[in-house]
Amino acid sequence: MKRSKISAWTSARGQHGLGLLGFLLVLTAVGILGMVALKALPSYLEYFSIQSTVNRIAHDPMLQNDADIRAAFDRQMHVDMIKTVQGRDLNIASGVVGVRYQKTIPLTDTISLLIDFDAASKASQ
Repeated sequence: MKRSKISAWTSARGQHGLGLLGFLLVLTAVGILGMVALKALPSYLEYFSIQSTVNRIAHDPMLQNDADIRAAFDRQMHVDMIKTVQGRDLNIASGVVGVRYQKTIPLTDTISLLIDFDAASKASQ
């Protein structure tokens, strides 16, 4: 009887794995990363919408001057729910339309995430 207790203790000691404390640390890290990802997701969705709009407007043959491009962006921003930038924020030079902006995302009362976005039109082929 005594021998089985010793062998059970020895086999448990030889096992490797994730203990309760390790599991809680991993769970905490995953939770924090998940919170950051969920808070940043709307900003990235808006960035992809801005990128698509800028690319589409830059390749529109009907838009001849800067004022037309800015007005078209302002019309499209209402459709695509773009709230961060406006037509006056666009940089237009030699057929390339782009915009640079920063987005601050509050994570807690004292911690924020700052993301720099740079959306520019792709060269036509």
